Amino acid sequence: MDLQEKATTLTYGQASVTLSYNLNQNWIYADWIGVHSLVSIQKGMGVLLEWFQETGAPKYLSDNSNLVGGWDTANDWLAEEWTPRAVDAGMRYVAHVLAPGFYGKLSMEALQPRLVDKVTIRLFEFKADAEEWLASL
Repeated sequence: MDLQEKATTLTYGQASVTLSYNLNQNWIYADWIGVHSLVSIQKGMGVLLEWFQETGAPKYLSDNSNLVGGWDTANDWLAEEWTPRAVDAGMRYVAHVLAPGFYGKLSMEALQPRLVDKVTIRLFEFKADAEEWLASL
């Protein structure tokens, strides 16, 4: 498959994640939708890791604006297992669009300090601001 056209949607019950690779900007975009469990997060992030390994993309745009609830059940796994593997695959920059509501923001605010020694990560309220930052790198 032509990497420029690489896109997929993974569905886990009422939750899903749509992944796409932007060849021009050399980033991978993930749109997280619904209420995710540890299992759905791990499965989605597993596919995402494969994409980083395949593309060597250094940038990740994690769009949580359609996410319901928090990620805190996955924070240990993300910090200790997934992120180091993604960094080994070439990921260097993460633009994270915060989820609406208290729990989504709280989850990411708890995770961010655990990632700053591994990647350059910035939190955003709006997807357009996240895209602008990644495009400037």
